[in-house]
Amino acid sequence: MTAPRIDSRTRRAAAAGITVSLMAGAAALIGSQPASAAAGCRVDYAVGSAWSGGFGASVVVTNLGDRVNGWRLSWTFPGDERITQSWNGTHTQSGAQVTATNAAWNGDLATGGTVSFGFNATSGANPTAPSAFTLNGVLCTGSATPTTTTTTTTTTPPQDHPMVDNDFAVTREGAYGDNRFTVFRPSNPQALGRPLPVLAFGNGACAHTNNSEVTRILTIVASKGFAVVDIGSANGAANGLPSGSPIPSLLTDAITWAEREQVRSGSPLSQRLDLTRVATAGHSCGGLEALVAAQDRRVSAVVSLDSGFFADGSFGYPRSELAKLHTPALFMDGGSSDIAYANNQANYDQAGVPAVLARHPQAGHVGFITGNQATDGMTTVVQFLDMVLNGNQAARSYVLDPSGLAGRSPWTVAKKNF
Repeated sequence: MTAPRIDSRTRRAAAAGITVSLMAGAAALIGSQPASAAAGCRVDYAVGSAWSGGFGASVVVTNLGDRVNGWRLSWTFPGDERITQSWNGTHTQSGAQVTATNAAWNGDLATGGTVSFGFNATSGANPTAPSAFTLNGVLCTGSATPTTTTTTTTTTPPQDHPMVDNDFAVTREGAYGDNRFTVFRPSNPQALGRPLPVLAFGNGACAHTNNSEVTRILTIVASKGFAVVDIGSANGAANGLPSGSPIPSLLTDAITWAEREQVRSGSPLSQRLDLTRVATAGHSCGGLEALVAAQDRRVSAVVSLDSGFFADGSFGYPRSELAKLHTPALFMDGGSSDIAYANNQANYDQAGVPAVLARHPQAGHVGFITGNQATDGMTTVVQFLDMVLNGNQAARSYVLDPSGLAGRSPWTVAKKNF
C-alpha cells in the first residue's frame, strides 16, 4: 500500500490543517466470481481548521468506478478523534471506526462524479489523516480496478478472532481507591493480546451497593476479554450510595475511574485498557442508567437489558432521552412476560441510531441475569459489543445475519440503520 500523499499546502500551512489524497493499494477480488463492474475511488481529506481540543475537516469522494446509488465511506481514525457534528451526510462512530453515509439528496454518484461532506470532531492531539478509506466496501486507491470477464480467485483472509471464543480466568476485585465500584477483568490483563475494551455496568433495581446478582454474568463477559466496572462495593459493604433510583453519573464516573487506572503506576490495568472502545450496559433500572450515560462522548456502544424509558417519564427520564444517543444500541428483553417488554419495544422503535432488538420469549425479566438464558444472553451482549467496538465481522454476522442469532430458536431479532 502506497503511503498517503500529503501535498505542499500541508507543509506551508500546518496551523491551518492537513490535506491528504489517498492512494492506497488495490482491492482484491474475493471468491471465484467474475468481476462485472469497474470499482475505484479517490478520497481527498482536508483539515481546514483546528482549535484546542478539536478540528473541522472536509472530505471529497470521487467515484472512479460504475455509478453508485447510495454511498458509504468508512475509515479508522489513528488517534482519539471523535466526530461531534457532520453535514451533507450522516455518520456513525464506534471507537476509532467511522462510517459516513449519503444524505437524501446526494446518494447518486456517477462515474467520475464527486460528493463532499464535512464534520467537526474532538481530539486531544494534532489531528492526523486516516491512512485508508473504503467506498461501499472497496478500498479507495486513486484509480479504477479494470472491468474484466476473467475469474480471479484469492484466499479470503481469516476473520479476527471473535471475543466470544475467549475463556480467560477472571479476577473480581474492588476498584482501587473507590469502593463505589467492583472490577471484573481477565486475571492476566495481557491475555487478549491487545488493550481491553471497557464496559461500565448498572445493576437491576439500581442496586448501588451489592452487585452479587450480576457477579455470574459479568464474570462471563470479563472472561471474553473485557474490563467491566460495575456499580457496588466488592463485598457489599456500605459505600455511601442510595439504591432504587437511577444515578447515570455513576457509570460515567466508572469510565473516569478506568481512565485513572490506565495511567496509575502499579495498576494491573496500567496501559492495558482501550479507552477508545468503551460501552455502557445495564439491567432494568440499571439499563436506564446505561442509556443516559451512553450520551457521554467517550461511549461507543450501549446495551439495555429488560429496560427502557417510560412513556410518562418515570424515574425522571422521558423517552426524549433517546434522541441524545449517538452510538449503536442493543435492546434485549425476555418476551411478553418481561415487565419491560413494552418499554423495550417502544425504545427500540423510537431510537434513531443503529439499533438491534433481540427478544428471548422464555427469559422473562431476569432470565438473562440469573436464569437459564444467562449464558445465551451474555453471548449476545459480547457479540454485539465485539461487532460495534471492534468491527469483528464474525460477530456482525452473528448479530445481524438471518442465519445468526435470528436463526436460533426461540430468539427473534430486528435491526435498523445498520
